[in-house]
Amino acid sequence: MGDADPLAVSQRWWDDIWRDGNVAVIDELFTDPFTRHTSTGTETVSRAAYRGRLIELQRVLSRAETTIHDRVVDGDRVWTRAVSKGINKETGERAIVTWIIVQRIEDGRSAEHWVATFPNVEWSR
Repeated sequence: MGDADPLAVSQRWWDDIWRDGNVAVIDELFTDPFTRHTSTGTETVSRAAYRGRLIELQRVLSRAETTIHDRVVDGDRVWTRAVSKGINKETGERAIVTWIIVQRIEDGRSAEHWVATFPNVEWSR
């Protein structure tokens, strides 16, 4: 990937994947394998497996508009607090998710994420 700037890589995560729903960019934006830490544990998965996971998640939050409330870049890590609002494809209802995410960038790609999501919570301030 040409741009190794951690902030640019992080922004593409929000714009290309969550706003535009373009999971094809995973090959450009992520290492293979990729490590993810969530409330359900830690997993290291291939880009193909992660792409499948994101497709599933985008059923719950599609066409998301994300507002980033706080962001800090520290070396190879980007810390973000954001709120995404979209549509739940299964119910057709409005969906809201608050995120706290730390992304570790390695050679211009996301190598590791620590993610806490809070469905139906809006921390706008």
